[in-house]
Amino acid sequence: MSDTSTDIPLISPAYTLTGPASLSVGSKAIFSVTPTAGTTLSAPLIITPTCTLSGTFIPATVTLPAGSTSTVTFTFTPMEAGSGTLSTTNSAGLTDPIALSVFSIALSNSFTTYTLTGATSLIAGVASTYTITPGSGAASSQAIAITPLCTLTGTFSPAVVSLPAGSTSAVTFTFTPTASGVGTLSTSSNGSLTDPGDLFITVASTQTPFTQYSLTGPQALTVGSAATYTITPGIGTANTKAITIVPNCTLAGTFSPQTSTIPAGSTAPLTFTFTPSVAGTGNFTVTNSAALSNPAAFTVTAMTFSSAYTLTVDSSAFLFSPGNWTGDEGRDGSLWRSTWNPGAWFQISWLASATPTATLHLGPENTGAYITYFLNGVATRDIAAKTDLTLSNILPGQVNRLEVFLTRTPASDRWNKGNNCLTVSGLTIDPASSAAYIVAERPWGKLVGDDTTEGTSADAGSDNVLSSYAYFLLRGMETAGYRTCISACAGSGYITAGDSTKDVPAFYSVTGSSNGLGGAYSDTKSRWNLVDSGISALDSNGLLSSYGDIGTPPSWIAFNLLSRDALAYANQSDAQAAMTQCLTAHRAAAPDAWLFAIMPFGFRYATTYSVTWPQLFTNAVTNYRLSNPDDDKVVVVDPGTDLAVLLGSNRDWYTTTDGSQLLETGQAIFASVVSSTILGSMTTHNDRTYTYY
Repeated sequence: MSDTSTDIPLISPAYTLTGPASLSVGSKAIFSVTPTAGTTLSAPLIITPTCTLSGTFIPATVTLPAGSTSTVTFTFTPMEAGSGTLSTTNSAGLTDPIALSVFSIALSNSFTTYTLTGATSLIAGVASTYTITPGSGAASSQAIAITPLCTLTGTFSPAVVSLPAGSTSAVTFTFTPTASGVGTLSTSSNGSLTDPGDLFITVASTQTPFTQYSLTGPQALTVGSAATYTITPGIGTANTKAITIVPNCTLAGTFSPQTSTIPAGSTAPLTFTFTPSVAGTGNFTVTNSAALSNPAAFTVTAMTFSSAYTLTVDSSAFLFSPGNWTGDEGRDGSLWRSTWNPGAWFQISWLASATPTATLHLGPENTGAYITYFLNGVATRDIAAKTDLTLSNILPGQVNRLEVFLTRTPASDRWNKGNNCLTVSGLTIDPASSAAYIVAERPWGKLVGDDTTEGTSADAGSDNVLSSYAYFLLRGMETAGYRTCISACAGSGYITAGDSTKDVPAFYSVTGSSNGLGGAYSDTKSRWNLVDSGISALDSNGLLSSYGDIGTPPSWIAFNLLSRDALAYANQSDAQAAMTQCLTAHRAAAPDAWLFAIMPFGFRYATTYSVTWPQLFTNAVTNYRLSNPDDDKVVVVDPGTDLAVLLGSNRDWYTTTDGSQLLETGQAIFASVVSSTILGSMTTHNDRTYTYY
């Protein structure tokens, strides 16, 4: 029988595997595979390494070329500590070498630095605390002694601090200087660690007694009722002699006690009461028997009310958003104010008594309107506006500010003071509180829009104007010195009626146009010049007005309409003509205002709107400019294609599932485009600004 075996016996491996047995977690180790001496590979041999410890091989496989006797290497980086085996297999089914036993350890480097922190201004005889904090790295296996030192005389407690073995926690010590001076405080680890830099310290000889005091208490008083005031010593140690405090008020009344004494050795606060005997306003002061600085005088007001009373809506304590509200006398009156616009707001300011109460009167009782209010900046969200609202957390003895927003209301039965409006009829406060004054004379602007502006679905699918770009713009314009009227209506366009019931007139109705020009304007089917049905937004001179007074036109007007015309398949020629004529009408009604035409956010995202609508928008503005070549205060706000695609492509994040409405995150992005263009144009006077993203 002839010999048919290969050069290498079957029991011998076709290649060798070598490498280290000791590994470190996270560190690469090199392993080698080499054809066994005398082995001739007739074809490339693919070697695949594996290990029972988790880790990474680079590369995942190596190849021994045909006919080669050279060594090929790979690396293994273990990801866990422990022991295991590392082995290889091959692509030809040849005999593999015996697996290597390996073990992996997790090495850690202990910290080599530490920090020293603490006071740099000290007082003789007073202990100050200092903190030693280990630097980055693992805990030391041995305790490390730290010795604090100071160039000034004093006592350390303890004299030596220890960073315990196995710990990276901070430790503290105190230093009590015994004399004044300037010096350095340092620490030494005797070479075990890198010591931090010295602290430069200044020690004062002693803390001086307090030289001033404060007086706190209410400013709104009630005749015959005692009000409590507090005297609080200022910074410093107690004085060595008693100090007598004498209160005084130019308003007649009684102090109890008539004088108050801060005892020698005391820094405790004192109280006294003042009971006014007559109504009126007086100057409240305190003096002292020592040389202390007296607190500033303040004014107190005493009232004789014996029962709660109501601040009416026409009082100086109320301020309403311009352009939004009607009243029991047109846009005025003392009984009530009403609005149908989400985003409309009002503010109330009053001086609260020592024990304040306040009730806000809202309605009507069957309204679907919801509000969010901010009392001294603190929000209370999503409150039904059906009935009276009792306020809590009023600041006693201080001026309080209430800001209320109509955040949402059903898109029906709103026009013509419908049931889903918001009505406010005053604020009832306790007899000792009094009205404050809100300055109304500030420039204002108007934002006209549809669902997007109203915040439809913006709050995670729920309607909320405070989640819309309109609210973000309002806050930005407020910071810039402008008050804002948000006038939005769901479903409405230039020529498309609004609300689900279509009972809200279109913004600017035009029919019978040709190629975006001409046509007949219908005043009875338009609302651009109305606050509500039958209530004009114009003053007696035909100009837009904040509250109906002559000479109060807006400084800027922005229009974000047309998308609902597009979704309603409205006549494109009429829509274009209406937009152009709307700009013309507003220029006549606000001769000096900036006019901003906002391209709807989705117009340049072709999957939602026909490509003809962006062109229609541009044509409308172009036609206006051709007719008004000297008007340099008309600006287009165009988000551009990239931003439209970004918003429209990320549904359920930036937009709703159908892409028709912006969610809060998308609203915020859109707000940045609108606000930057509006403020940029008004502050730099860049003519006819276009913004593209």
